[in-house]
Amino acid sequence: MYRTSIISLNIVICSWLHASDAGKDWRVERESYLDPVTHIRILELTKGPAASDNLYYHFSNFTADNRYLIFASERTGSSQIYRVEIETGRIVQLTDGASLSARSACPDHTNARRLYYVRGAEVIALDIIDVKERKVGEVPKPRMGGVQQPTLSGDGKWMTLTRQRDAANWEIGLMNTETGDYRTVITQGFRMGHVQHSPTDPIIFYTWETSGYAPQRSWIVNEDGSGNRPFYARTNPETWFTPLKEWVTHEAWVKETGDMTMINDKAGVMLVNKNGDARMVREGHYWHAAARPDGKFLVLDDMQGRLWLMETATGNTRLLATGIRDTIHSVHAHASFDRLGRYVQFHTGRTHETVAIIDLNELPPLNWTK
Repeated sequence: MYRTSIISLNIVICSWLHASDAGKDWRVERESYLDPVTHIRILELTKGPAASDNLYYHFSNFTADNRYLIFASERTGSSQIYRVEIETGRIVQLTDGASLSARSACPDHTNARRLYYVRGAEVIALDIIDVKERKVGEVPKPRMGGVQQPTLSGDGKWMTLTRQRDAANWEIGLMNTETGDYRTVITQGFRMGHVQHSPTDPIIFYTWETSGYAPQRSWIVNEDGSGNRPFYARTNPETWFTPLKEWVTHEAWVKETGDMTMINDKAGVMLVNKNGDARMVREGHYWHAAARPDGKFLVLDDMQGRLWLMETATGNTRLLATGIRDTIHSVHAHASFDRLGRYVQFHTGRTHETVAIIDLNELPPLNWTK
């Protein structure tokens, strides 16, 4: 009897040691403060010292019903995915196990309960309420390294993925979100980055990723692999926005219009239409830009750690927040809007690395700067 009890106890202890923390309730951590310059209330959603980060900004980080914000945190010693309820601030852990980058996840804009993420070469569909997982599929070999952050087609039926095939070739592929079937769209003999499926059209955007100037940075290809072509391109130096060479970067689709925001390095913010025609909507040295779903407003950040709201039609701006970036927490804000355009969410390093939101409904009367 004694020996049996010891064995049973060991089984219980081992089970406890290997129990998953997916579904764990981390309660409420949010704290608010008034920005010392703008006097706007900013809500920081997690406490330190463990760092928290938002997903990439080329899609909304909110669930389809706008109830939850999805983010990553290192609070358990490895980076995992979490949800935070906007109304209450309550945090729930969604994943456990091997570390997951904030760039591995993508909320399903057609299903409020579903989140997709990439674990190695596997694509997982996760129910963010009951925390049940389903393996959608696996990106086939050959492949080197990890698979880049997924994006979804407008109807949510296809997931766009990128893999490095070998030392010299990269590939964009589509995976059916129901069956897991995978097909190649295009391969290129250069590193492809910033791959994003258009929210309105059967086209995929990608860049020739060099971390600097490229002979032609921005490209677009049809879902079936046809029509591969430069997207934004100017061949005549006399029409360049910048004096010597144009370098556009940090691109993001506008959800309802099919246009794209782009940063023209050290020159300003551009809006590019489906034909690749561009106009400068705001001059200045900005870092990232993302549009409200209808495209009427943009949220911008700069390297001085400031966050701005911009009216697209006029180019007028309003300062929202300051001090979100310093020499210790040198974060990228990667700001974006919620699904309805009420909130701006962003990564901040004001006192610790966390995710913050601003409720635009709380703003005092607007004072725009031309």
